[in-house]
Amino acid sequence: MNMKTIFDDMNDAIRDFTEAIDAMKPLTDAPQTPATPVLTPARHNIPLIGFPDRHRANTELSGGEWQAAYQKALEIAESGGIIVCYGRRGTGKTQIAVEIARNAKLPHSEKPRKEWTMQTHPEHRPAIYTKAMEIFIDLKNSFQRPTAPSEKAIIEKLASAAFLVIDEAHVRGETKYEDDKLTHIIDKRYDAMRPTMLITNLQRKEFAAQLSPSILSRIEESGGGIECNWESYRKQPKPTPEP
Repeated sequence: MNMKTIFDDMNDAIRDFTEAIDAMKPLTDAPQTPATPVLTPARHNIPLIGFPDRHRANTELSGGEWQAAYQKALEIAESGGIIVCYGRRGTGKTQIAVEIARNAKLPHSEKPRKEWTMQTHPEHRPAIYTKAMEIFIDLKNSFQRPTAPSEKAIIEKLASAAFLVIDEAHVRGETKYEDDKLTHIIDKRYDAMRPTMLITNLQRKEFAAQLSPSILSRIEESGGGIECNWESYRKQPKPTPEP
């Protein structure tokens, strides 16, 4: 296969991915709403692992665009699909992941009784939040430290979670090893119909160019992209507390 064919195939994959994401954009004309409590307390007993305390402590966000994006992501998660949240920083992408973990009716989240151990919630698989770079650091440590979890154990933990969030999915070495492992994890989750969420600060075409054709195909078939390009919440003025 010559280089022109490879580039043509990649351009076709990126175009297909872009079209899939365009069809799943949140409503840009969604009405702006006042601060709206997010769906707390949690509707289930799935344990949350690795989710940032800052986001777990948050109780409300404002804006019709965020609400529309959250509802679309929730629908994809509850169908067992793959969510890609992309766009500018500070728009509440991680908060969407937290609220899905708290509230979604996640498919295939129950453990068979033979897997139960002495845990707080032994009957449920956990929702796991991690960053892409942390996955690859753990995998490489498994080769260097005999006491560390094996590569197989690390992949199985991520692949079997009720919900897996991979933040900063664009921050990695983009080596064949990393691409193969990321594809393998997502593929196993896709086969088991367990929802996965990828978060990136890149725009859709930039991020699509980093993903393997296999992942792009899975996203197009079972999920979609959600553009988060409204004003950063970090730049919005904080409400003045009442005296």
